[in-house]
Order: sequence, then structure tokens, then C-alpha cells
Amino acid sequence: MAATVAFFTVLVLSASAFAQAGFQYKVNKKVQVGQGYPSLVLQATGNISSGTVTFKRSDGKSFTKQIGSLSAGATKEFPIKQPAGTHKYEVTIEAKGSAGETVKTSLDIEATLVAELELSVDPNKARIGKGEIPVRANRPMDRVETEIFDSNGNKLYEGTQSLGGKKGTFMVKWPAKEDVGGIRLKAYDVDGFWRSVLLEPFWVEIPHKEVIFNFGKASWDNSEEPKLEDTLANIREAMKKHRDKGLQMQLYIAGYTDTVGSKSDNYKLSTARARAIAKWFEKKGLDIPIYYQGFGESVLAVNTPDETKNEKNRRAIYVLGNARPPISKTLPKANWKRVR
Repeated sequence: MAATVAFFTVLVLSASAFAQAGFQYKVNKKVQVGQGYPSLVLQATGNISSGTVTFKRSDGKSFTKQIGSLSAGATKEFPIKQPAGTHKYEVTIEAKGSAGETVKTSLDIEATLVAELELSVDPNKARIGKGEIPVRANRPMDRVETEIFDSNGNKLYEGTQSLGGKKGTFMVKWPAKEDVGGIRLKAYDVDGFWRSVLLEPFWVEIPHKEVIFNFGKASWDNSEEPKLEDTLANIREAMKKHRDKGLQMQLYIAGYTDTVGSKSDNYKLSTARARAIAKWFEKKGLDIPIYYQGFGESVLAVNTPDETKNEKNRRAIYVLGNARPPISKTLPKANWKRVR
């Protein structure tokens, strides 16, 4: 949601400038695209029977608006419809008071129509577990207010980060927390306009049966296909629960081995197997980004000596989420590669 902050410059014309009838005015001089236009607001200091306001822009274009009749103290607003950017105007006000006296004056004003503030978050570069998320803005930014919630909606953190006019991508940071269920960002640009973004990072570990690979290879027999079919069904079911929220989802596949063989060979083997599963899901039409990574024997489910066979260590983990999985004991690195 974006909100516009109106910038008011109040300039009061003296009574002598308008004789007995006249105006006070203010300029709403800076407005965001989509939130209306800059405007000139006139307030009558006496009764006005009729009048006009003419705006002549610095590029020569002009337009005239009717004031109409105004009683003392009444106001009228004149929108300044202009292209985006800052433009200067020479404004001429001509009016008649109720006693027939003539009111005429001119003034110079400046009006700005700024592009709508846009914020974007790349979930693939987020490190929620470490308390970091990159945000990109299209205008120079002043500050960002951050609120972190757990999965039950309880507030874990609240703070403000100064951005000092930074434009482009900036890193929003907060103290690392467990069980981050929601992130609310309210970012202000240097003009005071703001946009609020609510993120709901989630990770779901997909239940599955382990695929038995051919010895030393990243392939499996046809008899293993039903296990992958069941896993794919579980993934699609989990996706249904989050699609209604409009969340972008990714699937992460992590592969592991036991301690039989060298560490380097096991790393390569686990990576190849994770990639093979990822490719299989892609061929089956899973229409979300799929990432894979091998951890070899570096993360054992069961601690064993070297060169020990153990089925529980020959495993894969499937994580569905809308941000990179948090770095943890099970996922100690973030070297994910996307299936192309």
C-alpha cells in the first residue's frame, strides 16, 4: 500500500495587496503519481463574486480556471495537472469583491509530480534465517521501519534503519530470529512518501519416501518412480495452501550421503542425485523454480565412523518455500543452483 504525504507551503498575502477583498493561499506542491495532482488552494478573506486563476507553465503551456463566488473564509482547490517532474508556474489571480472592487495579483509557484514509489523484494536472495533481506527502490530512500513476527503473529522485533538517501538495492537487517513467520516493511523516501510491504516467508519440509539410487550413480530403477510420484503429489498439495496468498514459491532439494567413499566424491554424488530429482520434477511439469544442492557426508542424520554404510544418511530433503531456506545445521550452506 502506498500513501501520499502532502507538502504544504502556506503563503499569506497581505490585506493591502488585495484591498478589502482577497485571498490567502497554500500550495500542495509535491504529490505522487496515482495520488492526484499538486494543487493551489485559495481561501477568500472577503466575499468574492467571481474570478479566474490562470496558470502559465515555464514551457509556455497555460490553463485558466473559474473561481466562482466565495464567501469570506471559504476555500477552493485548483488541481495542477502536469507531467511527472518539477514545473514552475506564473499564476495570475483576478477576481471581483462583493462591493465591485477588483482583485488582481500574480505569484510564482513550483509543483512536482513524482513517480510512484516502488519496492521489490527478491526472495531468492533473502537470508531470513540470518536476518537479511534485499529490497530495491526506484527513488532515494530515507529510512525503513521493520517489524518481525513469528508464525503465531507475535512480534519478535521492531526497529528503524536509516538509509541516508540510498537509491537502488539496500539490505534490510534485523537480529537473527527463529521461526520468522512474517515481515512488515514500511519504507520512506526522502520526500516523505512511503510504501508498506508485508512478507510471509514460509518453509515446508515435504514428507516423502527415500529414492534408492543405483550404486554410485544419480539414476534409479523404474520401481522407484511411485515414490517420486507420491512426493510430487505432496508438493502440489502444499502449494495449494499458499497459492491463494499470491506468494511466489520455490522448491529446494538437498542431497546427502553416508560416509562410504571420499568426501569429495560424496559431495559430487549428492549434488548429482539432488539435480536428477530436480530435473525429474521439472519434466513432470512442476511450474515453480526448482533449486538443488549436495551436502555429501558433511551433514549426517546418524553419526557414524568413516566408511560406514547407513541408509538414514543416504537421504534427500525437499523444502518448499517463498524465500531461500534459512541456514541451519541441516542446510549449512546456501550454494543453491537452479535447474535450467
